[in-house]
Amino acid sequence: MAKALSLIEQALRVIAAICLFILTTLVVSQVVLRYGYGGVPFFTEEVARYAMIWMALLAAAVGVREASHIRIDFVPDIIGAASPRARLLLDALLDIISLTVFLVLLWYGIDMMMFAAGQTSEGLRISLSYPYAAVPVSFFCASLFAALRLVQRSAAK
Repeated sequence: MAKALSLIEQALRVIAAICLFILTTLVVSQVVLRYGYGGVPFFTEEVARYAMIWMALLAAAVGVREASHIRIDFVPDIIGAASPRARLLLDALLDIISLTVFLVLLWYGIDMMMFAAGQTSEGLRISLSYPYAAVPVSFFCASLFAALRLVQRSAAK
């Protein structure tokens, strides 16, 4: 199971890196074309926007895997200094809260993606469910990673 999740993490990293490359290439080409030739292709801004969304959300899921997401450690550090067991319980509680939030966002992301399926993007004329799919995909992966952390924490006890 851990090996499969490591493969998922690597795939997320590769896809996020590809999105970053596409985003950077399109933004640089927009600047060059706008100032060098006076215009840009119609699709570049839209594709760059979608690449940024996918990159950010997939990287956030990887951040959950590495436990490197934004977190305030002030209170857990104080509690951990007083009682290491209380710190472990607090960390488990925070992981449960995070998992709950990820599952709720997964649920609403699926709903949002299905709602957008009947709409098309202005520039590319593709279904908006494709760019919106970044939300359920990333929060599904984040949920898997958070659940794995909870399992590993309970196994370590």
